[in-house]
Amino acid sequence: MSYRRRTVTTKGEESTDTSLSIAPSGRHAHYRALDGLRGLAILLVFTTHIYTNVAFFRNSSIGGVLALAASGWIGVDLFFVLSGFLITGILITTVNGPRYFRNFYIRRVLRIFPLFYGVLLLLAVLTPVLHLEWHSGHIAYLFYCQNIAMTVNPGLVQVAPAVYLGHFWSLAVEEQYYMLWPLAIWLLRDERRIMRLCLVLIACTILLRFALIWFLPSNVALDLILRELPTHGDGLLLGSWLALAMRRWPLGELWQHMKWLAWPALPVFLAAGLYEHTLNFHSPAMETAGFTVLPFMFAGLLLKCFVPGSWELRFFSLPFLRFMGRYSYGIYVYHILFWPLMVQGLHWLQAHLHSRIVAGLVYLLLWSLSTIAVAVLSYRYFESPFLRLKERFAPPQQTRAIALGNSQ
Repeated sequence: MSYRRRTVTTKGEESTDTSLSIAPSGRHAHYRALDGLRGLAILLVFTTHIYTNVAFFRNSSIGGVLALAASGWIGVDLFFVLSGFLITGILITTVNGPRYFRNFYIRRVLRIFPLFYGVLLLLAVLTPVLHLEWHSGHIAYLFYCQNIAMTVNPGLVQVAPAVYLGHFWSLAVEEQYYMLWPLAIWLLRDERRIMRLCLVLIACTILLRFALIWFLPSNVALDLILRELPTHGDGLLLGSWLALAMRRWPLGELWQHMKWLAWPALPVFLAAGLYEHTLNFHSPAMETAGFTVLPFMFAGLLLKCFVPGSWELRFFSLPFLRFMGRYSYGIYVYHILFWPLMVQGLHWLQAHLHSRIVAGLVYLLLWSLSTIAVAVLSYRYFESPFLRLKERFAPPQQTRAIALGNSQ
């Protein structure tokens, strides 16, 4: 591969605004497609929970088609690839600057902690109202170790009888990566060495998954593989590798190499589903072969978002997808937080509307609109004041450039 560089300045690189501004010849092209990719990720996650939460959709005459919705969990793996890509872009461009660790962690804390700990505080306040039954193991949530706690004690995925926290495992995986990866980049600094480390760790992750499936009881291995960073961190690592690869090689040349890994990914994923007769993640074939190919598929999709004129760039720049991407963090946290109460609401609608179809559609509409509304209000009136503190406590460097390979 030839080696050429193009300077790119980042704007709004935090997880709520994943746009990049490319500056060839002094002109700026706003890469809004990454917001749209994040929007796709949250829609996929939402879809799979619609399928599992509303029995009507599973049992309807089109249930076979809707069964594809059971694969919406792959949205989490898309989140992982995006997060690794964006975070590594930030880290590698600031690693030689002053206050590297301080600025990075302050900005991460101000973005992630207010909503996460705000929700936990809200649940604590609502405990006497909802009669919530907390256990000592729930303390792990305070330290972003809930993924480990859930594996040890599956009962910790909820706070009976009204709250569901099972989806919080992925927040722990990302936060654990954020704690470790800045140190790795600071110690290595050299891009080529960091890229080699990414590939080695990806290979170790894949081998570890297969080893766990082989040596451990199936139910233990599957829970462990799903929720833990060492067994489900290859998406973050591949996103990190891609961020560095785009600094070193032309986009066209990089895609010519990536496509041989990205294109076969979907057929392999579907083959794993056919082998297990389900697209659910909780199966040996899916958590080995399926988990292995998904990051490559999403890395290829992400890369194509930087190719001028590509359908990926146009599609993921659509306003609706970008809107969903902007509020995806809140939507992810809130959308099934009160799942046990939501199910009771569905039963109430069915009883009063006397139609499972109408009740299911009304429930879906209310669920979707209320989740989006809460996420938007939360972002504007609760999270945004914390985000504005970034400029005060961790101002960005005057020059923050990402060098991409020549896209021509």
